[in-house]
Amino acid sequence: MLALSGGIVAVPVEVAAADTKASASSKRGDIRALQRKVGVPADGIFGPATERALKRWQRRRGLVADGIAGPQTRSAMGLGAGPVLKRKRGSARPGRRSRAGRAERGGGVRSLQRRIGVPADGVFGPGTEAALKRWQAAHGLVADGIAGPQTREKLGLGPGPVLKRRGGGSGGRGGGRIQRLVRAANRIASAPYKYGGGHGTYRDSGYDCSGSISYALHFAGLLRTPLDSSGFMSYGLPGRGRHVTIYANPGHAFMTVDGRRFDTSAIRETGSRWTSTPRSSSGYVVRHPPGL
Repeated sequence: MLALSGGIVAVPVEVAAADTKASASSKRGDIRALQRKVGVPADGIFGPATERALKRWQRRRGLVADGIAGPQTRSAMGLGAGPVLKRKRGSARPGRRSRAGRAERGGGVRSLQRRIGVPADGVFGPGTEAALKRWQAAHGLVADGIAGPQTREKLGLGPGPVLKRRGGGSGGRGGGRIQRLVRAANRIASAPYKYGGGHGTYRDSGYDCSGSISYALHFAGLLRTPLDSSGFMSYGLPGRGRHVTIYANPGHAFMTVDGRRFDTSAIRETGSRWTSTPRSSSGYVVRHPPGL
């Protein structure tokens, strides 16, 4: 250390450089640990193959499959606290990126159209949307006419962009409420289970099964006062919803949102309340929020 006038302390350049190298080395070590978890060569480089493998790993465990190892994914992997790990994108030339983007979207739609039996013209119009809804209903999926991660996987399209009709799908008022519901559910997805949690106050240190559902519905504008699992037996309207369905009996409650289950029992499986693993609805009353 060098003391300068005015009490300022200068840090030698070589010390700062050493700290930067140590930080980079630590991050590469985290990437290698992540790569070993997702089953790709542990070369310490977060490239396309690592991103794809991480998305598959996240999807199998009910996490948001964004290919980014943020706090929730790091925790589920047992990596502990540390930097967000993600693929560093290059800067392609705008013209080439634009043409590639158009090709990817058209190819994705054409592949979808071939699988659901409509002319593969690359245009996601009303006919494609209607055919996709029929295909989804026939395969036990939410028939929303949108090819999100679950529908893409079932179609065998692999990871890729959400395919939907422009101006259609869940972009209206219902879509806005679903987005708010999912954002709220994500905030407490890995919060601890706490018996009675979420009933006295929405800002709690943990949440039980019905408290978790109440939290998500409340911040989507779909519930004013928290309900226990018995209360959800008469909530909303009977039967499954188009996007959101609640299953309740006197001892437990869980919810599905566009085919993904939000359930405190999933914490043991995925480290999150979200999971793609189905659960039997036998013994549960089935309800849904009006309009959803």
